[in-house]
Amino acid sequence: MARFRKWEILFLLIFFPIILLGQNKDTTWYKLKARKLASTGAILSREGLDIEALDTFKLYLEYRKKIYGEENYFLGSPYLAVGVGYKNLGQNSLALEYYELAEKNYLLRDDQNTRSLGLLYINIGNAYRAKLDYKNALNYFEQALSVFLNQNPVDQVDISKAYYSIAEINYLMQNFEFSLSILEKYVNDVDVYNKILFNELIALNHQELNNTESADTYYKKTIDLIKAEYGSDDMDLAIEYMNYAEFLSTINQYDYGIENLDKAYDIISNSQQTKGIELAEYYEYKGDLVKKRPIETQNISNFKYKKRQNLLEAINWYNKSLQALYLGNDEVKFESVEIGDWLSFADCLIIFKSIADTYNELAILDREDKNNLYVESLKDALEYYEVIGNLVQRARKEISSDESKIQLAELEYSTFSKTIETAYLAYDVTHATEFIELAFLHSEQLKSSAIFDKLSDDLARENSLVPDSLIQKEKRLNSIIAIYTQKIFEENSYEEPDSKLISEYNEHIYAASRKRDELNRHLEGNYSDYYQLKYSESMLALSELQNKLSNNEAVLEYIINETDSLAELYTFVVTKQTLEFNKQELSSGIQNSIENLFNFMSDHGYLFTKNEDAKRFSVDAYELYNLLISPHLKEIQGKNLILIPDGKLSYISFDALLQTLPDTSKTINFSKLDYLIKNYNLNYANSANILFRNRNNSKKINNKTLAFAPEYNGEPFETTNARSFILSPLPGVQKEVESISKTVKTKIFRNTEASESNFRKHCKDYDILHLAMHAFIDDSIPARSSLTFSPKSKENKLENNGIVQTADIYNLELNARLTVLSACNTGIGKLQKGEGIMSLARGFLYAGCPSIVMSLWEVEDESGTRIMSSFYKNLKKGKQKDAALRLAKLDYLENSNSRQAHPHYWMGFVSIGDNSPIYTGYDIYFFAFLLLLIIAFTIDQIIRIKKARRKRQAL
Repeated sequence: MARFRKWEILFLLIFFPIILLGQNKDTTWYKLKARKLASTGAILSREGLDIEALDTFKLYLEYRKKIYGEENYFLGSPYLAVGVGYKNLGQNSLALEYYELAEKNYLLRDDQNTRSLGLLYINIGNAYRAKLDYKNALNYFEQALSVFLNQNPVDQVDISKAYYSIAEINYLMQNFEFSLSILEKYVNDVDVYNKILFNELIALNHQELNNTESADTYYKKTIDLIKAEYGSDDMDLAIEYMNYAEFLSTINQYDYGIENLDKAYDIISNSQQTKGIELAEYYEYKGDLVKKRPIETQNISNFKYKKRQNLLEAINWYNKSLQALYLGNDEVKFESVEIGDWLSFADCLIIFKSIADTYNELAILDREDKNNLYVESLKDALEYYEVIGNLVQRARKEISSDESKIQLAELEYSTFSKTIETAYLAYDVTHATEFIELAFLHSEQLKSSAIFDKLSDDLARENSLVPDSLIQKEKRLNSIIAIYTQKIFEENSYEEPDSKLISEYNEHIYAASRKRDELNRHLEGNYSDYYQLKYSESMLALSELQNKLSNNEAVLEYIINETDSLAELYTFVVTKQTLEFNKQELSSGIQNSIENLFNFMSDHGYLFTKNEDAKRFSVDAYELYNLLISPHLKEIQGKNLILIPDGKLSYISFDALLQTLPDTSKTINFSKLDYLIKNYNLNYANSANILFRNRNNSKKINNKTLAFAPEYNGEPFETTNARSFILSPLPGVQKEVESISKTVKTKIFRNTEASESNFRKHCKDYDILHLAMHAFIDDSIPARSSLTFSPKSKENKLENNGIVQTADIYNLELNARLTVLSACNTGIGKLQKGEGIMSLARGFLYAGCPSIVMSLWEVEDESGTRIMSSFYKNLKKGKQKDAALRLAKLDYLENSNSRQAHPHYWMGFVSIGDNSPIYTGYDIYFFAFLLLLIIAFTIDQIIRIKKARRKRQAL
């Protein structure tokens, strides 16, 4: 684990000697006192006495206020100092509040000291970095760089600070090559202090890239530089000794690693006896090295004994590390800790995970015996994994940027997948339901968690007293961020991008991001009902999920856990009455079958399929049926299936799975194969929580459909990443939307009217959105994948370029209950750990549309038209969406020959999300009419009986 010395102390020393202008005789004493407090606070901070430093800076701020009032340029420095004080104590939210007050006061002076702003932005970026909000951190670092580059004269030291911060945040985002390229470009242009930092980060990047020799060289170079510049007792030298020791442990130089670690402790112990980030790092590194301590014995019992002792000793060191990070004076109570309890939140997460992983290793020692020690070790590991999960989920809710949440999802993936693995081991021995509950919770947290956070936040706002004006303000800010992010991407796609334009766009993004964060803090601080709803535990427990399922539904949720040595498939089977949790190993052959199946179904050369290819498909489809479905037949028989895939399973259509293997000695007839869809309704979901959050969505806009069908004539089209495509004609889409309009009430935009602006203008006013057009997928940057509207539109090309990207869709205000993406590849995209496939369809779910029908590959024009036409007819009859799609596919299959029944033609469309019907079925009207007839007949009979009775009485 790497640590870096930041710039806070240096900033304090820079800011405090500011010449106080416009002094008044009556304030001389306050000025002298303030100056003394500033100097004292800086010294205390440099000595690691952070609590004392913060108290001193607060007094410094109060004295400055006595001199200058509540708002003045000269309050910027003390506000910054207090912010740094809170940052050093790990209280990043408070730090950000004071940083923003510092910025507000710096901006009060006409001849702004923009360098001060640049340094402030570095500090704000560091606070977001500590909160794990890497996207916002990067925005502020880039803003700082822009400020420094526009200084006259340019200060190379300031510029190097900004470049270092940008390189470091890219290192943390695992962009090691990019981080290294920045560092190597500027390392020779910096002073000695910055050269130390640059070389240290270069070493760390080389270590991550497995460039062992280069890493070793740069670690040694950094140590020599620190010794030459600051001597042998400097804290930076201790940090570098620890980094080097950790590196040495990875290349099996244990003794040399211990030697360097001891050198580090000799320095650290001079200033940090009980608390401190560096002291915590020392204890953590000590634990790492003890855990890796070589054991020289051939006796298995002796090995287990010594290994257990090493692991228990490592846990002891990790607990010391936690205690050194903990802000409280009592013992750490890990089950009730909060984000703000730590000097460094990121560090505490890493140590918690180290403890959990170590308990896992203890369990492995007793795995064969499966004794009480085995179970207890697993339980201990799970307790720590659960703490990590709770802290990470809390941190997610404090992050505004979807990109940062996605980044965090990837970082947390290894923890949550390890939790599922450990929970299964405990369940396999005890069969206790609590372990299924825990595993399922973490499985759900690994699936589209950014979408779930967005839906949860939206729900919190809808059910609290937050004014609509504030909600609309946030939407406008999100839109601004999306627009200018896209503009930067477009500008960077040119051979010679305009740096001034990019700088201007970055300023717009920075301003909007800052206002959005201020708004979020305002909402949390002033609307307690919103705060409570936002931070409440909103994930469904398994028992709640079972209550929400109907008797004829079954959930199959999959998790693929891939390690260096093997891959495992975990399956949750949930019905109203039953609950199963299973594990199967995934051989390389099975993984190949998944890829083969998708490649076969989506292959553009489907017209030239050979019988050998069809046989291979049949074998693969049958093999996957036996893996994914067959083990659970008892629980799912006769039920509608809700499928929640994971990893590569997200790319395949489960329609294709074969329940029986055909005779492969004969020619394969695609129309006669025993597909899974012949026996089951298949509906997909990103997660059970998202599905049931969206189920039975109350939105309804009179069942109107909005359809777009642009006309293409082979025009060249350039996407925002400068890739060119030919927009080939799609003659079938005109027939498709015409056929739909004969079935359901439809507003159609055709040809040049099928424009981006018309879509943006009308999309929020319809119940069903039907988009029949070309789509382009960008795997390198999923947010740039796009739907292509009319290329001949007459609208302003500067404002509307004819495409709507995934990033744009996130910020749409949709009321639709169903979006049909009858375009190419709308369900395909980059597979993101912790989020799933980053597709265009995901954008519509994020925008609040509860149900999507999408394509997993490029749809053949004529078959797509036939299936869509039949789908809407089934919808009109009141069928559920998944049932309507299934019937449309079966109808197509029944009326096709073997060639037309090739999976490529009809399997591409899938239903995802809420599957409730859109229309009221004709059967309901018939039964209502029948009921009215019965009631009328009954009333008539009652009247006749009464009349007859009166006649008899009259006689």
